[in-house]
Amino acid sequence: MDLLEVFMKKAAVITVSAILFVVLLAVNYLLWDNSTKQESIKELESKEETKQESLEQVLNDYWNEKNLNTDLQQQITDLQNTIIEKDSEITKLTTEKMDIWAMVGDKNNIISQLKKNTDPSIYRAIVEDWVDNIINNDYFMAYSSHNEKDIFNNRADILFTRYGEKFMNIEFMEVTEFKVRLLEGEDALDQAARNRIVFDVLLNVELIKDTEGYPVSDAIFKNGINHFKITMAFDQSRGQWIIWTIE
Repeated sequence: MDLLEVFMKKAAVITVSAILFVVLLAVNYLLWDNSTKQESIKELESKEETKQESLEQVLNDYWNEKNLNTDLQQQITDLQNTIIEKDSEITKLTTEKMDIWAMVGDKNNIISQLKKNTDPSIYRAIVEDWVDNIINNDYFMAYSSHNEKDIFNNRADILFTRYGEKFMNIEFMEVTEFKVRLLEGEDALDQAARNRIVFDVLLNVELIKDTEGYPVSDAIFKNGINHFKITMAFDQSRGQWIIWTIE
């Protein structure tokens, strides 16, 4: 065998060996790359599971916070309603307290006035002045001498412009009897609470005559003796007693 032939055989062996070496390297690289990709896939799957768990936890936290917020809002609403109720109770109690103070003040004034006016004729004089003003058609003075309400159970304000209509059929009127009305039970308690004095009053009334000479019919008065319950009250703003109601 000559030298060239030996060289060619060696070259072929080296070439085959190189090719096998390259193939082995490629196979190892592919195996390594596949292993790396598998690990990457597992890592991504692990991360995905972690993200899913984190998302579920976030959602759970969100709904828990939302439910807690709803509960807190309801508590706030309940507390606000409680505050409103307490404010209403405080306002009511304050009003009642002021009413009590006013009542005490009224009673003090009433007591003071009663001490000054032990003679009941002072109250009769007020009613008699009212009667005289009616007879003399001085309705302004008559109108200003009482409370303007509950006159003859009217239960509403009587306008001055129509005040005289109440007495248009009266020819003559006088007080024939005037005495303090004795009250019992609830009436007495109500009377004491309101600081009023009630009188039984008899008025002798003469109504005008019709064309045949008979007394006309009237919605309030009758011809002859009329009985009325007149309540007197002390008006602090005027500093005097007034007619509170006539019924």
